[in-house]
Amino acid sequence: MSVGHEDYTQYDWFSEAKVLEATEDYDKALEAYDEALEIDPGFAKAWFYKAQLLAKMGQKEEAIRCARETFKLNPAWEKHIRKFLPDAQL
Repeated sequence: MSVGHEDYTQYDWFSEAKVLEATEDYDKALEAYDEALEIDPGFAKAWFYKAQLLAKMGQKEEAIRCARETFKLNPAWEKHIRKFLPDAQL
């Protein structure tokens, strides 16, 4: 990533990922989600939105892997996961 990101928190990376996703820069958005998750592997919201983006990109297996992480961290989100991965085995 570019200069100036060394002080980013997981929340900063998450926000950057959402902006990149909104501008359809999906590869960079995935990188930003990864940065957030490297800082905080327990950041369920980042796992969820990464899974959603991967599903949108047609990367179903990786989306399911990320959705499983989301579910493990926050089982109450199952209904939200089912909206974009209805048949996934969580």
